Amino acid sequence: MPRWREIVQVDAFAHVPFTGNSAAVLLDTAGLDPVVMQRLAREMNVSETAFVLPSSQADLQLRWFTPTVEVPLCGHATVAACHALAERGHLVIPGRYQIETASGILAVELQESKTSACKVWLDIPVPEFEPLELQIVALTAALGLDEADIRSDIPPTRGGNYGYIGCHNLANLLAIKPNMNDVRFLCQSHELTALVLYCLEGLDAESAVHLRFFGPVIGIDEDPVTGSAQGPLGALLVGVGAIAQADGSNLVQYRAEQGDAMGRPGRLEVAVQFDQEAQIISSRIGGEALTILRGHVFA
Repeated sequence: MPRWREIVQVDAFAHVPFTGNSAAVLLDTAGLDPVVMQRLAREMNVSETAFVLPSSQADLQLRWFTPTVEVPLCGHATVAACHALAERGHLVIPGRYQIETASGILAVELQESKTSACKVWLDIPVPEFEPLELQIVALTAALGLDEADIRSDIPPTRGGNYGYIGCHNLANLLAIKPNMNDVRFLCQSHELTALVLYCLEGLDAESAVHLRFFGPVIGIDEDPVTGSAQGPLGALLVGVGAIAQADGSNLVQYRAEQGDAMGRPGRLEVAVQFDQEAQIISSRIGGEALTILRGHVFA
């Protein structure tokens, strides 16, 4: 039977309200059917709604739903959920936790922060990368770009279900005005859930990467900040030598941007670790969050 359940809305990768990427987090999920979870996510109508569940394999379980489908991984909604749980004292700061997800057991670290309830670091699974055979004419037409705007030194790459495409500069990236029907067709034709466009510069002097994410196939025309894309992109860029650590260590850490083209600027840290043979060991994303709404939903 439906009843009142506690829910919060959290802006992830943000320090100011109504920036970053907003996620709804349902904290009371006892007896909730997945069909109702999907309906609730549609009602909340943010990029993803996170559902916190108990787990027999880890410290907790998370499931994520866009307004139209369940997804196997969501970075910003994980940051939002950990932030909400830490605010309530359910997660201790500092602390390390394991989260059961459809993408496996994910490691999370909570650190103390002076500007938020905590800083959340999340290990993002690194996919296998392979060339993405796209017709450049179709790609540029879908995105409203010229062929000269697309990087050829780092060719289009498939990483999991995402297609990563580099732009030469930030002006090109911010100028993209995609035709979502064409983007959807391209993604479906290549068994992708999203196109991830990026460049190696930022609006802020301290940022190394700016990214835009287009996922109409999963009900997200454009996502403000996408941890599940930023983490693998870091591994890709480090792997091809596009970003390197100046001191020669086996850890590359940089600041990334996203969401400015939507009026929801978000900032996060990406940390990529690799071994002496330059093989990627892990990719983590880190960021803070801000609760903007607390209440109850009848579900």
